[in-house]
Amino acid sequence: MVQTIIIDVAKKEDLQAVYQLEQRLFGDHCYPDFFIRQAYDCWPAGLLVARHQDNVVGYVLCAPQFNDLSLMLLEGWILALAVDTSVQGRGVGKKLMQEGMTTLAGCKKLWLTVHPDNHAKKLYQQLGFTDIEQENDYFGIGQPRVKMMYVVE
Repeated sequence: MVQTIIIDVAKKEDLQAVYQLEQRLFGDHCYPDFFIRQAYDCWPAGLLVARHQDNVVGYVLCAPQFNDLSLMLLEGWILALAVDTSVQGRGVGKKLMQEGMTTLAGCKKLWLTVHPDNHAKKLYQQLGFTDIEQENDYFGIGQPRVKMMYVVE
């Protein structure tokens, strides 16, 4: 039987585990360690981790988008979602996404990007995200991403 997965705001001591998870899952296209640290400083409530037996097994990074100088939070981004292969398929990604979307409450639209072949795209669609466009070189030459949007009702 799988023990309970706890979703919580990341602590400074979680940052290395988040980076190691990024490296394992995304290789050359992972966020660098310094970005994860800066994300922790810039959006502390937006960096959520999933814990299983006190180990970080997933994370989501959410950030507000400032469209003008009024600093009204009309839109937000899910910048990253990562779930360790040992717990994939057990609802951890869905739980993280739901918590991340709640973190961005108050935003009128939420955005994310996903590789067209990533299985997570189905999860995003189940949660109400729709395809807006595909950019074939979003993360560099030959690195396509589908830009998806969720409209908060």
